Amino acid sequence: MAYISYLDLPKHWGLERGDRVLLTSDIMQLMFTTMRNGERFDRDAFLDAILGVIGEEGTLLIPTFNWDFCHGVAFDYHKTPCKTGALGGFALSRPDFRRTQHPLYSFAVAGKDQQLLCDMQNVSSFGVDSPFGYLEKNHGKNVIIGIHYTDCFTFVHHCEEVCGVDTYRFSKTFTGQYIDAEGQESTRSYSMLVRSYELYEATDLTLIGEKMERAGVAHVIVLNEIPYRIVDLTAAAPVICDDIKNNSSRGICKHKLQ
Repeated sequence: MAYISYLDLPKHWGLERGDRVLLTSDIMQLMFTTMRNGERFDRDAFLDAILGVIGEEGTLLIPTFNWDFCHGVAFDYHKTPCKTGALGGFALSRPDFRRTQHPLYSFAVAGKDQQLLCDMQNVSSFGVDSPFGYLEKNHGKNVIIGIHYTDCFTFVHHCEEVCGVDTYRFSKTFTGQYIDAEGQESTRSYSMLVRSYELYEATDLTLIGEKMERAGVAHVIVLNEIPYRIVDLTAAAPVICDDIKNNSSRGICKHKLQ
């Protein structure tokens, strides 16, 4: 197949106008491929290309996660860096993106539902009132660039929480200093599902990835020799929850109760 310009790639992902898109990526391979083919990778232009496909009615979310709050470090809405890839941190520098409020699992958001997402006050990282819950309710599409499900598919933790997992993972509350968008500092508490060190052994999403693909709720396309995984999160949730409830979560992890 002939080389496809990086600015045309979003047209090949099966996105439609009005889509809610969660973009998770390792863009290094994409950047190298772009340069090898005589183009200069421009992050602004790439994000603009995605926004152009989903249009003004669409919404784009990019992870800007940071877990320092769990270790007693204050979260600063404007200054706490993104630890989940260069694209999320870059998006936060653009005036059309805003950050959601959770100190552990925040997102850079642009588009129609930006205000809705940035107004969320969810305490739980993965609950139904979180951006993950929003994506499940609204047929969010997770576009995964160049990496495997195991390395980035955080949505499974939302499904674990919804399904009531409390053994190999359990809810833990973290309390610390929080500096909000207006610079006001307060003490806040937030929770997330954490691993049980006694029971949890390893994360491996190979089997759940295969299940989702067989069920037709996820598919893989290869463009310029880079894999792109596209997941309909609303349709994927029942597949993941079935594995959690009826297969002891074998599709997503290894733990000692299996």
